[in-house]
Amino acid sequence: MPSYKIIKFLFFCLFWFNLSFSQNFPSKNYTAANDLPNNAVRSILVDSNNILWIGTENGVVKKENEVFKYFFEEDGLALNSCWAIEEDKNGKIWFGSYGGGVSVYDGYNFKVIAEQEGLVHNEITKLYAFEDKMLVGTSDGVSIIDINTFKVWTPETPPGNELFRIQNFFEYRGETYVVSYISGVYRIDLNRPELIKVNGQKYIYSVLVDNDSIFSSNKGYYLKHSLAEFTHEKTLPSEKRMGKSIIWDYVKTINDEIFAGAWGIYDANGGIYELKDQKMNPRMADFEVPSKEVVSLAYDQKFERLYVGTKDAGLFEIALNPQIKFNEIEGKNILGFAKTGNTAATLFDDGVLIRGTAAGKKISLPLFKNWQENFVSRTKMPLPKLEDHFYELDYSTRAEDIKFYDIKDAQQSYWVNTNIGIFVVKESGELERYLPLHSEEINFTEQGKLIETHPYGGVRLYDDLDAFNYTYFEPDDPLTPTMVVNSLSKKKKTYFLSIFSGLYTWEKGKFKSYLENGAWQEKKLKHITAVGDNLAISNEFGDVFLVNDDHVFTLLEKIPRAKINGNTISFLKAYDGTLLIGTEKGLTLYKEHRYIFLDEEQGLDQPLLSAKVNGSVLSIGSKNGIYNIDLDAVIESQALIDEVNLKEVYINNSKISVGPLNTNERLELAHDENTILIKFSTNAHPFPQKLKYQYRLSSNDNWSLPTSSPEIFLPSLPSDKYNIHVKILDESTGFSYSQPLLSLAILPPFWKTWWFGFFIASLIVVATLVIYRYQLEQTHRFEEQKGQIQKRFEETKMEALLAQMNPHFIFNAMNSIQYYIVENDIDNATRFLSDFAKLIRLNLDHCTKPTILLSEEIEYLQSYIRVENTRFNNAIEVKLQVDSEIDIYDVEIPTMLLQTFIENVFVHAFPTSIVNPTLHIQFQKLADDILQCKIEDNGVGYNFETSNKLHKSKGVNLVKERLALLGYEVDKSVKILSSKNGGTSILLELKI
Repeated sequence: MPSYKIIKFLFFCLFWFNLSFSQNFPSKNYTAANDLPNNAVRSILVDSNNILWIGTENGVVKKENEVFKYFFEEDGLALNSCWAIEEDKNGKIWFGSYGGGVSVYDGYNFKVIAEQEGLVHNEITKLYAFEDKMLVGTSDGVSIIDINTFKVWTPETPPGNELFRIQNFFEYRGETYVVSYISGVYRIDLNRPELIKVNGQKYIYSVLVDNDSIFSSNKGYYLKHSLAEFTHEKTLPSEKRMGKSIIWDYVKTINDEIFAGAWGIYDANGGIYELKDQKMNPRMADFEVPSKEVVSLAYDQKFERLYVGTKDAGLFEIALNPQIKFNEIEGKNILGFAKTGNTAATLFDDGVLIRGTAAGKKISLPLFKNWQENFVSRTKMPLPKLEDHFYELDYSTRAEDIKFYDIKDAQQSYWVNTNIGIFVVKESGELERYLPLHSEEINFTEQGKLIETHPYGGVRLYDDLDAFNYTYFEPDDPLTPTMVVNSLSKKKKTYFLSIFSGLYTWEKGKFKSYLENGAWQEKKLKHITAVGDNLAISNEFGDVFLVNDDHVFTLLEKIPRAKINGNTISFLKAYDGTLLIGTEKGLTLYKEHRYIFLDEEQGLDQPLLSAKVNGSVLSIGSKNGIYNIDLDAVIESQALIDEVNLKEVYINNSKISVGPLNTNERLELAHDENTILIKFSTNAHPFPQKLKYQYRLSSNDNWSLPTSSPEIFLPSLPSDKYNIHVKILDESTGFSYSQPLLSLAILPPFWKTWWFGFFIASLIVVATLVIYRYQLEQTHRFEEQKGQIQKRFEETKMEALLAQMNPHFIFNAMNSIQYYIVENDIDNATRFLSDFAKLIRLNLDHCTKPTILLSEEIEYLQSYIRVENTRFNNAIEVKLQVDSEIDIYDVEIPTMLLQTFIENVFVHAFPTSIVNPTLHIQFQKLADDILQCKIEDNGVGYNFETSNKLHKSKGVNLVKERLALLGYEVDKSVKILSSKNGGTSILLELKI
């Protein structure tokens, strides 16, 4: 090999070694293109709650767990240009604007303090919190503000024509000092207040106190003095000038690293530096901060994050102690790892590096090709051919077209599997053996015999590699593995995974198919690894199976794809019982239902090309480098979330002021205030994108599906009481945390309240009662009207009946008068006519009445009998008898009820054959309300079976009909007893 090629190769190896051990730090860049309102970041603060505040030339940004909130003049800021940020001991955030004074934010509202409130100047350059005071540095003086009363004091500015521009403050031995740009350094007497000059150093841009020393930056260099000299010597001893550029800000880490942000103004020598060994060591490349105009820095001690603010490129966030460390090897793809007892090998896309030897050994692509060509040219054995069922191998493949499949360690050698053959390399990097075999997957038996798989053919087991003796297993045999994509040697078994026909194993001198023997029906398998005594096997669809195959194949657990971040599995590894699953989205660690997920947020970028567990470190090969993960640190991580805070509540898209609402207090809302958006936050978290949020509305509900946004949207909530709980799933630790967030009640509309229901029920009851009573009254009124109509109807009918009786009687009476006239009996006719006239008058009086007094009835009957008896020449003896218990002037009976029966006696009872005709009328009281009227004669009577004369009497029928209309039971009230020649008795029982 020409000497220049050897030198070039050695230089390349040396360069690779340097790169292989250089670490890059994960960083993020926030710019105006995505998260910031402006790329000029003038000030940065990490407050006591690990919330990041970013002051830009056009507004302030609050970054809380990757949630950004923006503040501008319209929100209360004095001015959008923010050059200083500080937090006082009350937790208020102070913003110094360059032109508008100071804005104080209490978490809800802003208060502005400017020149009109006594501030010395509105151009704020620096803020410094000291006890209960806020020291305000401006472009021309200092003001002191009480953080409780906001009272402003301004010490007298030192005399001179130059502006007294304040650059910084610092403390030393309980005293506070102010650093000006051109006027020197002063001690502040806060009691008076007064400025006392301690040194006259000029052109100071910034300072940093480091133990008993102080760094001060100047034009193009920085100095380091003792604090004792710096605060007491007006003329400082000269010190060595160090560094370059102008340092605008410093930070010191917990590891005593000092970082400086520099901007040369007119020189392009700015950037982010580390001050070490009296030098400014550039860290722009390590931190991936390309800007040369760094003007502000901040350090997050809890999460070891460095924040770099620039004038032209926004904000950079650098993880100084990353969970995942990346060793960059630019231009290299790391395809695999292997390790023997004394060395370790790394497989790249352009060769193999073996470390552990004295100088290390790099095996390049040309060297692999050279080894192949030497073997082919020197070997005497027949080369494998396609027609002999070997996988085709193209011996003309160029070095740059070599493709690596895998690297394995066996028998203290490295087996490098390529598309031009299998190379067995010693630990020293020398070639031990070349095999002209093309196989995408090889492995070994328990005895170390090589097993070569053919993707489309059978499998060969080599008994003697020197003699190239092998046993061939036909692909038609269902027990022969085909389309093998992965393999694993474990104890006495060698496992093979087929993409089409499932799991196979070589054991006790033969192959076994788990699909064929019915042990496991899973077909499309991709990756396999040992997890303790068990196996983890993944399929093509992203599911992982934990199985045990020590004695009887047992499926222990299925980890569904939904539980694993990612759809395509890149590798499976295991460490101390924890399964490591690499996918296109990142790395999932699983053990006993605990899932931990790592991705680009922690510094693990795609692609994940290979993986190897070395001790407690997982090395992942990727493009341009290797990721190293301390597995113990990840697995033993503690819960990071211990608090959830309610931030904002929106009701029907309108923000409401809830203040520091206690979770025990209930927020009551009207029924139409039922579309709610709740925003909340957790305590500070180093990887906020790993937080997933769930909620439930009561302790009996199921948790909602996880979301990545810390907010809860509840549209159209029905009226009820809700105790909203929130659950935080932390994928970076595998732990969860839950707590009550908000208690609220959606009040029902008034028509759904109990009292309204009670009112409506009462109203219905009252209305029902009113309607019922009204209906009763209507019914009663109707019955009364009906009764009156019925009564009037009966009276009318009675009157009609009476009107029928009167002509009947008149007809009989006229017969008697006619008789007297015919007989020319003028006296009797006159007397009869007089009695008849009286009878007619009584009849007219009584016929219009439904009832009359018994005395009136007796008078009427006496008049009628007198008229009728006149016709009989008073031959009929009439006896009228009234019970002494009856008051005839009080008792009423139906009108003209008895006249009909009396008339029948005179008409039918006494023919001329009857001797001593007698009519006996008797009134007797049977009970208090029953009057019996008895009409008895000794006339001819009649036989009911042979005569119906009386029965057909129209008058008697009318009497019975009248009694029926009056509500009498006729059969009981009217009884007629008669016998032929035995007289007739009529009994009437009337109600009185």
